[in-house]
Amino acid sequence: MNLVRFQNPRYSTNRVLVDELFNNFFKNDYHENYVKNCASPATNVFETEKEFKIEIQLPGFSKEDLQLNYQNNLLSIKVEKKEEKETKEEYKYAHREFGAYNFEKQYRVPKSVDAEKISARFENGILVIGLPKKEEALEKTPIEIKIS
Repeated sequence: MNLVRFQNPRYSTNRVLVDELFNNFFKNDYHENYVKNCASPATNVFETEKEFKIEIQLPGFSKEDLQLNYQNNLLSIKVEKKEEKETKEEYKYAHREFGAYNFEKQYRVPKSVDAEKISARFENGILVIGLPKKEEALEKTPIEIKIS
C-alpha cells in the first residue's frame, strides 16, 4: 500500500499562509517586509457631489519630488527623491524602519472628470488632488412636472 499526498487547490491558500507563518517564525524580518510594503503610501480616495478627491500621505518628501501627469483618463503620480549620503562618515544601518522610497502610482479616472480643472496641493506631507466632475455629470435637482 502506497500513501499518496492529496492536494486540494481549495486548501492551498491556507497551507501557504501557515507555511509562511512557520517559515518566518524564527526570522526577525517583520520590519523588512513592512518597509518593502510601505513603498506604496497610504491613500484615501473619495467622491462628493461635485468632485473626486485623492489624498496621499507623503512624509519626508517635498513639493519638488512630486510629478503628476494626466493622459488618456490615467492619472500618474511619481515621487522620486535622491538619497542623500553623509560625506563625513560611512554609516551602515544595523536596523532601518523608515526612509523615503521612490514610487509610481496610477489611477484610472472616470470620463465624467473635467481634465482641464484638475488641481493639486501639497501641505504638511499630504498631497491632495481634486478631480472636479463635468457639468453634465453633476446630479441635477428633480424637476416637478405638472399634470394637466
